[in-house]
Amino acid sequence: MEQDKLRIENTFVNKVQKKPVMMDNVLFTISIKRLALTTVALPLISMFLCFVISILFHFTIVTTTICSPKVFNFCPSVSAITGISPQQYIWRVGVALHCTPRLLLSWLYHGHHTNLAVRVTTDQRPLYLRLVNLNFWTNVAEILALVGVTYISNRDNYPVHEKIFILFMASSIAYMLGTCACCKMAQSKVTSDMERRSWIIKCCLFILIALCSIAMTYFFYRHRVYCQELAFSWFAMLEYVICFANMCFHATIMWDLRGQELVIGLPSAGKDD
Repeated sequence: MEQDKLRIENTFVNKVQKKPVMMDNVLFTISIKRLALTTVALPLISMFLCFVISILFHFTIVTTTICSPKVFNFCPSVSAITGISPQQYIWRVGVALHCTPRLLLSWLYHGHHTNLAVRVTTDQRPLYLRLVNLNFWTNVAEILALVGVTYISNRDNYPVHEKIFILFMASSIAYMLGTCACCKMAQSKVTSDMERRSWIIKCCLFILIALCSIAMTYFFYRHRVYCQELAFSWFAMLEYVICFANMCFHATIMWDLRGQELVIGLPSAGKDD
């Protein structure tokens, strides 16, 4: 029985640890760190530009809500600053440019966590791998939902925009929770200090986003039902905190895949497989 267990273990390790491919001609190389930072910077810069332009030139428009003019708002929501021209074009370009590398990083992260399955105990490994796969598709749902709320603005179709936004928040929180769980399950004696620090930061960001989401829901309820003074502004400020924390969470991949590069090239002529 022990021999069968060892054989299954060796088979799994050989399946997970793929044979490296030798390349004669490298066409493109980029570090995971640079790719991750670029991917995060695109929506961050786009949102900053949209916010500045809205405050300087469209303050009244972006702070007007269903409760106006009865209540005053000093902070516009993300949907407001990205739903009017020309800001909507800036935001859409930023999101469009970041989506492809974002999906690529999601696939790379899935492969990274799959490779870490060798660190997980044999009895927990099936659960771990199912969680890794589920987490990957949750991340894909988050990215697609982000595209949806970007191209279907609250001014074009508010009911649809609202539902897609809820899907984005739910998938985002679920992905963060799943990632924290995967990292925890894969921790072992060979886990580096950087990986442990990355996991701690992920957990802190997840808790921050979860708490802000609860508070944001409360202020949105107070705004929609009671038109409470400044409720919408506090809701909007929490939106920005969540967006920034979300970007930071996704940027932690540069610590988990530290020193690794994405390489595109032609395989060696003598490659057998």
